[in-house]
Amino acid sequence: MSIYGKLVIDVPATNELKRSGETVVVDNLEEKDFTETFLLLETAAKRGDNVGVDEYRNVGDFLESIRFGSAFKVRKLKSDIIDAVITVGPCIAARSIRPCLASLQVFTSEGFSRESIWRDCMEMAIGYARQHPFGFSACVTDVFGHCLERIIALRTDGFVISASVPRAGKIVYRDGKSPIHMHSYVMYKEIGQVDNKRPCWSEFIRLSTEICNIMDEVGHGRDAGHTHESTTPSLIPRLPFECSLSPAPLTVVVRQVRALPDDLDRFYEFFRSAAEEGVGFSIEEFPTKEIFWKIHDSSWKVVLEDKYSGKWVAVMDWCSSWYSRCRENCDVFDAGMIIAKEFRNSGLGTPVFEISKTIAKDLGCRVLYSDIPVHHITSIAVIVKNGNSFSGSLPRAFYSPAYGWSDVLLLTMTLDSVSKI
Repeated sequence: MSIYGKLVIDVPATNELKRSGETVVVDNLEEKDFTETFLLLETAAKRGDNVGVDEYRNVGDFLESIRFGSAFKVRKLKSDIIDAVITVGPCIAARSIRPCLASLQVFTSEGFSRESIWRDCMEMAIGYARQHPFGFSACVTDVFGHCLERIIALRTDGFVISASVPRAGKIVYRDGKSPIHMHSYVMYKEIGQVDNKRPCWSEFIRLSTEICNIMDEVGHGRDAGHTHESTTPSLIPRLPFECSLSPAPLTVVVRQVRALPDDLDRFYEFFRSAAEEGVGFSIEEFPTKEIFWKIHDSSWKVVLEDKYSGKWVAVMDWCSSWYSRCRENCDVFDAGMIIAKEFRNSGLGTPVFEISKTIAKDLGCRVLYSDIPVHHITSIAVIVKNGNSFSGSLPRAFYSPAYGWSDVLLLTMTLDSVSKI
C-alpha cells in the first residue's frame, strides 16, 4: 500500500486543550467517518467558515484533497461526534516531490469554531507536522480573506501572510445565499530546522512510484476534480495559427501538442532539459517520465514550431492553479513556458509570453499565475516587464543543488484587458 506523505497515530490520544480547556480525543480519520466529515465540511461552507462552496462537493473531493497526506478526527471525551478534522501533508504547491514544507488545514463544527478551540487544533496540526517522517521545517495554511478572526489568530501564533491568491475560491458571504469570488491568503510559519541534506536518488525514484500509484487510485495531476475532469485536455479554440516573432525575425506555427509519441516525447524533453539546466524547473519536480505525465497529462499544451525548419522554438502549458480552491469553472490558471536553448537571449521572451496570455484568455482564464524560483532573475524580469504583479512568495518551495532550498516568487496577471485570439 502507498504510504507517501502519510502519518498514522498508533493509538487514540487524549489531549487537554490549553486555551479552551476542552478535553478531546484525537484519532486517525477512518473510512466510516467520511460521510460525517463531508457533512462537517458542507455546514462550514454554508456558514462561510474558510471552506469554499464548491471546494468539497462530495466525499470524493475530500479524499482527493488528502491523497498525499493524513487526516485526523477530533471529538470531545466520551462523545462519538466529530467536532474537528485536521489534515497534514506535503505542500502540493511546493516544487519538489519531497518538500520541506507542510500543508495544514483545520475544519471545525459550529460548536468548535470559536477562536480558542480552533487555535488549539491548529497547534495540534503543527505538532503532527513536526512528527512527520519528511522532517518538515515549515508549514502553510490557506485562509479566505474574509475570515479575519482566523487570520488574526494565526498572526498571533507566529504565522505570516506570504502570498495572496486572487479569485481563489467562491464563498458564502453576508446574505448567506449568493456566492462571491474571494481571495485566499497563504499563511506561513517556521516549525523547525532546515535540513539541506537530500535523500539519495533512489529514494526519489521510490517516492515517484508511490505518487503515481496514489494518482492511479484517486485522480490525476493538478486538475483532478478541478476544471476538466478528463485526463484528455480539450481542444484549444482557433489553433493552429501562424505569427511572426520579432526581433528574431521568425515565423512560427502555434499549435496544440498532439497526443502522438513524437510530440509527447519532444514536449517532455523540453521540461527535462530545462530541469537539468536549472532553468525554471528542478529535476526534483519530476524525477521520472511517468510522474511527469501524471502531473501534465490533463494540461493544455502548445508548441511554437518554426514554419520552415520544423524546430520547436518554445512550449507552454496551462492548468487550473495549485493555489485555487475552486472545483468548478476555475478561472485561475498556472502557466508554464520554456524557450528552446538556441533561441534564448534573442528577445523572444516578450512575444512568446504575449501568445501565452492570449491563449489563456481564450481558455477562460481570468487570472494567470506564475511561480518562479527567486534566483531565476531573467524569467522574473520577463514576467514583470509584461505586466505581472508580485503576489507574494512560497518560502522554501524549490530545491536545487546550487542554492539548496529557496523561495518561489508568486506573480499574477489579471487578463480582463487582454484580447482573445
